[in-house]
Amino acid sequence: MIDRANHDLFKLLPPDAKVIVEIGCGTGSRGEHYKLINPHCQYIGIERDREKAKIAVDRLNWVAVADIEEIAIASLDIEPETVDCLIFGDLLPYLKNPWEILQQYSALLKPEGQVFATIPNVQYWRRIVNLLRGHWENPDSKMQHWFTLESIKSLFAGAGLQVYELQGKGHKTENFAQFQQLLHPMVKALELKSSDFATETGAEYYIVRSTKSTVQPRRLLIQTIIMAPTGCDRVRVLEPDKFSATIPGVRTVSGVKTAALITEFPGEEKVFVWQRTIMQYPAYIPKLKELLKQDYLIVAEIDDNPVRRREYADNNYLSYRGCHCVQTTTEPLAKILRHYNHNVAVFPNQLAYLPPPRIYPAEHAVTIFFGALNRENDWQPIMAALNRVLVAHKHRIRVKVIHDRRFFDSLEIQQKEFESFCTYERYQEIMYSCDIALLPLVANPVNEMKSDLKFIECAARGVAVLASPTVYEHSIVEGETGLIYKHDKEFEIKLNSLISDTSMRQEIAANAYEWVRDNRLLCGHYRQRRDWYLQMRDELPRLNAELRSRLPELFAD
Repeated sequence: MIDRANHDLFKLLPPDAKVIVEIGCGTGSRGEHYKLINPHCQYIGIERDREKAKIAVDRLNWVAVADIEEIAIASLDIEPETVDCLIFGDLLPYLKNPWEILQQYSALLKPEGQVFATIPNVQYWRRIVNLLRGHWENPDSKMQHWFTLESIKSLFAGAGLQVYELQGKGHKTENFAQFQQLLHPMVKALELKSSDFATETGAEYYIVRSTKSTVQPRRLLIQTIIMAPTGCDRVRVLEPDKFSATIPGVRTVSGVKTAALITEFPGEEKVFVWQRTIMQYPAYIPKLKELLKQDYLIVAEIDDNPVRRREYADNNYLSYRGCHCVQTTTEPLAKILRHYNHNVAVFPNQLAYLPPPRIYPAEHAVTIFFGALNRENDWQPIMAALNRVLVAHKHRIRVKVIHDRRFFDSLEIQQKEFESFCTYERYQEIMYSCDIALLPLVANPVNEMKSDLKFIECAARGVAVLASPTVYEHSIVEGETGLIYKHDKEFEIKLNSLISDTSMRQEIAANAYEWVRDNRLLCGHYRQRRDWYLQMRDELPRLNAELRSRLPELFAD
C-alpha cells in the first residue's frame, strides 16, 4: 500500500493552521508529518478506501470514510467558514464534477482560508510529442478531466477562489529547447506569445494555491547570505525561511557565502539578510551601496555576542551600523547590539519539528548526554562531582559525548561513548537515546548572551536536563521542567536524584516536552519575522535617514 506525502504540496501548508481538511487523505501520511510541525492542528481526513482510512485513523484527529461525490457535505459535521486549509492533492481531475465539489467545499473555508491541489497539465510538451506520435499516456487511468493553465484558473474562479500562485513542476531538458525551436513557426502562425507557450508547455503538473480572499497578498522577497553554516544556519535561517515561504506572497532564497542578487518578481519588496557576517571596512561599502541602490531593506542576523570577535570592533561594527536593522536571539544580546543600531528585533530560537512523545523501555541503563562546542571552562567546575556520581552508579549508568574529547577523557567510567562533530540528524538521534542532559554555563558576558536552544532540543526528545542558572533559569521551572544547580555540591545532589528516581526524571521530561509543545515551536512564531520586515519596509525613509547619519559614505556618489 502506497504510504507517502507529496513533498511539493506539503511544504506549502501554513504551519499554524488550526483546522485542515484533506480530501482523499489516503493513509494519513501527510497529516502525520504535518502534526510534527503543528501538533495543535485539528487535522481531518476524508477517505473512501476503508483499508487506508483504518490506518489514517491512528494518525489524524478524525477520519470520515466517505466518497465526497456521494456524501452530503452537511453530514461531515464541519461548520462553514471554520477551516484554514482544504487539501485536494491530485484528486480533482479524477472527480466527475470537480467544479461542483470545489464550490461546495470552499464554503467550509475561513475568509482567509486556502485550497491546495496538484493538477496535471495537458499541454506538457512531452504529452504533446507523445500525442503527435499517436500515443496517449495512462490509457487505463480513471482520470475524468484534463486541464490547461487557463482552465485551472477557470476551475477555481468558478468556485469563488482566487489563484494567487501556480507552481509549474517538470523537467526541462535540451529536448524541451529543441521542442520550442521546432514549434516556433507554428506558434508564430497562431499569433501566440512564445514566452507564454514555453511556460504553458514546460510544466508536467501545477501546484495550485488559492484563497477566498480577494485581497492580493503583499509580495516580499527575503534573500539571505549564510556566513556561518555550521550549526546555526538551520535554526536561524533555513527553517524560518521554509516556514515564511508558506505565507502567501513571500519568497525566500539563501546561499552559503554568496550574495548574488536575484531578479525580483513584479511588485515584490526586497529584504537582504547578512547572517553572522563580519563586514570589513571599507571593502563592504560598495556592496551595501548596491543594495541601497536596488531598494533592499538591509538586515543583520546575529546569534552570538559580537564582543567575542575583535574583527567587529576593528571594522567599527560595520556589520550592524551599516544595516537598516538587526535581528537576534535574546534580549541581553539585543541590549548590546542597540549600542550600534537601535532598530533591533528579538526572534528567540524555536523548534521546527516536535518528535512524538518519548516511550521509555521498562529496564535500561540511565544514559547521560553531553554535546557542545567550546565548553571546557564551563564543565571543569563540575567534573569532580560528576565523576563521584558516575562511580557511585557505575553499574547502571553510561555517558554519550559529542565532539568534546577532553570532557570524554576526563570521565572516570568505562561505560562511555564518543562521537566527533556530526550532522544535526545524528546529534538528534544520540540525544533521543539519552535520559539526562548536562547543560553547564558559567556566568560571564559571552555565556549570558546565549540562547536556551539546548534545553528546548533536549525537552523535545524526552531528556531531563540539569542546567546552570546562566541562561537556563529564565526558561526552566525548577523541579517541574528541569533542575538548576548553583554550585558543584548541588549539582552532585540533583544528578544523584535524577539517576535514582526514575518517575521524577520522566515526569520532569514529560513536563518539559509539553512546555516546548505549547510555547517554543516555530509554527506559533514564524510570521513575526515577515511582519517585522514589512514594518521596517514601511519605515524605510526613517531607516535610510538614520543610516545616512551613521555612515554618510553609503550615500556618497
